[in-house]
Amino acid sequence: MGPFHRGDNAWAAKEPASPLVEIPGFSIWRWQFDLMHTLDLGILQRVIPAALQGLMGLPAGTGRVADEPPMWAGRSRAARCKAATLDYLEWAGTAVASSARVKKITPRWVQGQYPDISQEHAKAAALRAMLPWVVDKAQKRSGASEAATLRARCLSSLAAMDAVYSRQPRFLSAGQEREAQAFCTEALEALAALVQLQPAGPWRMQPKAHALWHITQHSCMGNPRVSHCYQDEDFIGKVKRLYTACHGRTAPLRTIQRYCMGTSLRLKARQELMDGLRRPKARLLRGGPQRSAPVRADAAGASSSSRPAPSAAAASEASFGSKRGRGRPARQTVKRDRGRPRKPTLEG
Repeated sequence: MGPFHRGDNAWAAKEPASPLVEIPGFSIWRWQFDLMHTLDLGILQRVIPAALQGLMGLPAGTGRVADEPPMWAGRSRAARCKAATLDYLEWAGTAVASSARVKKITPRWVQGQYPDISQEHAKAAALRAMLPWVVDKAQKRSGASEAATLRARCLSSLAAMDAVYSRQPRFLSAGQEREAQAFCTEALEALAALVQLQPAGPWRMQPKAHALWHITQHSCMGNPRVSHCYQDEDFIGKVKRLYTACHGRTAPLRTIQRYCMGTSLRLKARQELMDGLRRPKARLLRGGPQRSAPVRADAAGASSSSRPAPSAAAASEASFGSKRGRGRPARQTVKRDRGRPRKPTLEG
């Protein structure tokens, strides 16, 4: 039995206990937090708008004065957000792989005492793609003040930790694990210092910061970027689009039917592709490469190679008429002369 199993641990023997501890071989250390929901949809949802609010020179809440001059020109919050969006689009043209991840920076992102970005405005992939751009802008202001230096340190450490996980395979070495732990510790310490330095906003510490620390401490089980829930959330989005396209009364059944039909079509297309890749190998194994067709002289004396057999579509067209008719006789038309119809005639 593994650790934290009923009978081996005092905490598991207490009632009520979770049914999971009754599973033979269950170990609490095999469970870990998801990095996407912890970092991309957790910490970055608060850290990025807080940094943008300071870079735009906007006060955190009403009745307060901005701590630094704005990086982007504009007399209003909307004008500065528009200028920041244009700057981000110019940077993302060469740095972001997919244009779907580039989102528009709206005034809703940087308003309030503790700004945050909801999933209605930016998903996890969009926030993760925006992090390097925010790091670049924050480092340009590093050294201007203590808060600006801590802000740049927090953002750059989060980006460096994510880079360690992103460029490694399924399992990490001991040195890579220690490197990610050092970056995470540095980022969380800088975030805690920002909260103490500016207690009235826009920075705040959240429980997911503790979960992120546990992810880095237990990454020996595997790379967190390999086991994140991006594919699961993508599947939920597909099912949602199928469900909303169906009628309300039959939506549960029709959603399952449409998903099964789409899956079967994808599997059939993949099978046809694999069959097409295997056919040339089978011909080589049977008799080597195919020889070219012999050249013979036609009645006019000109040499011509043997023509391939007509396809099924061509044979059908030759037998039943033009492609437009699709095997049916030509339709009857009525010619009119001075408003008086004549007898119907056949075309073709």
